[in-house]
Amino acid sequence: MEDLLAEVERLEQQEGPMSSGLARPLADLGYAYLTRNRSSEAIRYLQRSIHLARVSEGLYAPSQEEMLEQLIAAYISQGNFMAADEQQTYLFRVKSFQREHPGNPQRLEATLRYANWMRVAYLGDLDRERYPRLVGLNDLYEEAIEELEEAEGKNSPDLLPYLQGRIELSYLISVYPGEQETGFRADARQPTDFELASDAQLRFWRIRDHNFRYGLEALEQKEEILQANPESRPEEHAAARLALADWYQWHRRYAKAIRLYEEVWDIMVDEENAQAWLQQKFSIPLELPRTDVFKPGQVPLGTLNTAEISMDFTVSRHGEAKDIKILTEVTDKDMQSAITRAYHYLRNMRFRPSLDNGEVVATPHIERNYQIRY
Repeated sequence: MEDLLAEVERLEQQEGPMSSGLARPLADLGYAYLTRNRSSEAIRYLQRSIHLARVSEGLYAPSQEEMLEQLIAAYISQGNFMAADEQQTYLFRVKSFQREHPGNPQRLEATLRYANWMRVAYLGDLDRERYPRLVGLNDLYEEAIEELEEAEGKNSPDLLPYLQGRIELSYLISVYPGEQETGFRADARQPTDFELASDAQLRFWRIRDHNFRYGLEALEQKEEILQANPESRPEEHAAARLALADWYQWHRRYAKAIRLYEEVWDIMVDEENAQAWLQQKFSIPLELPRTDVFKPGQVPLGTLNTAEISMDFTVSRHGEAKDIKILTEVTDKDMQSAITRAYHYLRNMRFRPSLDNGEVVATPHIERNYQIRY
């Protein structure tokens, strides 16, 4: 630390406070302070190093990427998520500017990392209005998909991770609760005669109203890409069909979901590794969706209280929890509140049902523990 401080002081005296040679030692000094949990000092030096990099190399200089990463980490360590959000946006712009084509692996990594941050920020209620974050996520994926389709065609395998992101966004939108105002959830209602909807609102309503179709189209395009690729393995085809079945199941379109689940079985049943694969996917009912899209991240959720609740229940052929029994003992009012929420949570849960010899079946006496926020 002392050596870095001395180096900064020497350069300032010899070359002046705006010397481009200061950017690196200032950044190293910021990293050093961050490792010592001195985030305020880290932020001060990192901000200065980023400023010098931009002045000497341009607004989107690649040399500032690592500095921005560390600045974001410093803001997060302080709990200043709004400032971290601003820097995440700028970091994505820097990375995208350097690697314009969405098929570029570094551009893909940058897009998926930024999309994950936006998802986490949305779940953590970081914004005063929540729907613009979903519109931003939609634009992020849509732009990359359109660019790739124009450059490589609709059957390019490079589209697959972006389509997966679009599918996960559709899951988020499917449970959109409305905007939060003074502690209450209010529906994102249509404007009255006295209100004018913003462009973002109008676009979000369109996305929300057609969300099932948008998710379905992304899932079907994934299947088409795999079918067009002769090197695709049966497991990949089965997984794509399974994801499609889960989407129908999530939306309670049970007849279609059951047919697709049984098609998945038929795709895999004669394959060499069929037993292990089918056992993993269908031996017991599994909660939907089978992704981490609703998993919180670095931005904490508003609810602080959690309780682990044990329940016994049956999962029907339609993937619904029936005959629910609470196994956790009620010890106080808080536990009763958690149990009540757990019951409603399970009633609303959608499951992928079990299959027995290729046929969807009900499964009794499932016992699970759930971490419930209340």
